Amino acid sequence: MSKIPICKEDISAKWLTDRLTSLGYCRIDKLQLEVMMGHNPHLSQLFRVQIEYSVRTSNHPDVVVLKIPPANHVIRLREAALGPYESEAGCYQLLEEFQGFSLPLMYSLIQNPDEATACFVFEDIGPLPKGRKYAQLGLQETHQVLEFIAAYQAMFWLDESLSQHGWIRDSSWSHLFNQNPTESALGWQAIKQDSKIEKTDGLICAGEFLGSGLIDLMNVMNDRPNTLTHNDLHQGNILLRQSDSGFDPVVIDWQLTAYAGGTNDLAKFLMTAVPFRILSENEKSLVGYYVDCLQSMGISDYSFDECWRDYRRAQVMVLANYAISGVHQLPDGILQISHGDSTRAVIKAFEIIDPQELADVLT
Repeated sequence: MSKIPICKEDISAKWLTDRLTSLGYCRIDKLQLEVMMGHNPHLSQLFRVQIEYSVRTSNHPDVVVLKIPPANHVIRLREAALGPYESEAGCYQLLEEFQGFSLPLMYSLIQNPDEATACFVFEDIGPLPKGRKYAQLGLQETHQVLEFIAAYQAMFWLDESLSQHGWIRDSSWSHLFNQNPTESALGWQAIKQDSKIEKTDGLICAGEFLGSGLIDLMNVMNDRPNTLTHNDLHQGNILLRQSDSGFDPVVIDWQLTAYAGGTNDLAKFLMTAVPFRILSENEKSLVGYYVDCLQSMGISDYSFDECWRDYRRAQVMVLANYAISGVHQLPDGILQISHGDSTRAVIKAFEIIDPQELADVLT
């Protein structure tokens, strides 16, 4: 058997025993695998695994999460060429000190350098409460995520050595994930045609900028201080681990990392993962809290005013990304925009934006 399983049948008691020997000697007798939410055979397969041991130590977990690449050979190599497996593996190694806290503890990592694929054995953060699709963040958890964002970004602030890693994308790629900015105009047309979407003044100001106007904005945003960015900090990539003090947020899926402006993460997190009520009541103070956290970690030359400007610009890029990825054309030629949770959250976030202020930072 390959060291990297590519299907459920490859995951045996012996294979997992070998993966967990770093924790001490053990012998696993039986496994029970459950397909998890987020399991996508075209990207990665996720299993929650219940373990029965005949020999174990107190360090050995009762449950682990396995993340393995797709089974289909063509799809696996196509996806690997985009670098997600190398990126996630590299980030967990860079951010090892956060494992077991703001990152899941990684019990085992195996990489296949020929395919550029990897498989992971993670701690199980725990299932979401029944009926919930995403972790429910309050103001305290929002602050904790902002603290973590500032911590990993401060660690690699202006660190040009990151650009030497082939699995870390550059700033230009990070804005729209290498998509054509002019295609965002189609998404804006779909949003305008959708009677279910309220066209607030802030949304209209941002939407009318989509298309060729994004090219100039992308050039301006390349002047931001670069650092390590997660680049996909939406609500589905934040879990809650139960602790003695309550629930602590844990960030997962580091597959789209880039050396880019830190407000990419700030904007996507606040727009998609933070409940709208909390965002609408605390937006400026939350951005200020992020800046304060950066400054407490030694990043003293990035002011609130600079960050606020970059945050507003990054919000437009987030809208553009969803406008490109979420639009499709029906057989009758009508454009339709996704009504997915993140897309709706991004659109709603523009309700609280002053259109004149937004216009000023876009021009």
